[in-house]
Amino acid sequence: MVHHHKSNRAVEGNPDDRRGMPLRPNVDALERRTQEDLRGVGLRVKKPERPAKQYEEIQNEVDREVGSGEMPSGKMSRAQREAFPPTRYDR
Repeated sequence: MVHHHKSNRAVEGNPDDRRGMPLRPNVDALERRTQEDLRGVGLRVKKPERPAKQYEEIQNEVDREVGSGEMPSGKMSRAQREAFPPTRYDR
């Protein structure tokens, strides 16, 4: 039987000469290169935020919205809540 499929190297390119599409982008390397480029053109470079700090900021915003009444909260049954998405039909 004759083998008729192309090899992975022929399809994806040779990884040694950096041709072809990578299976998954290296996020850390992209971030590092972006920071280097920003420094190279003289822009300020921000340090990445900790995930815990991001979570805390979001949680504080949710708590603020609940406290001011912008975001509904509490335990209601489905019948007590407004229809979502809002419907134009009578119930």
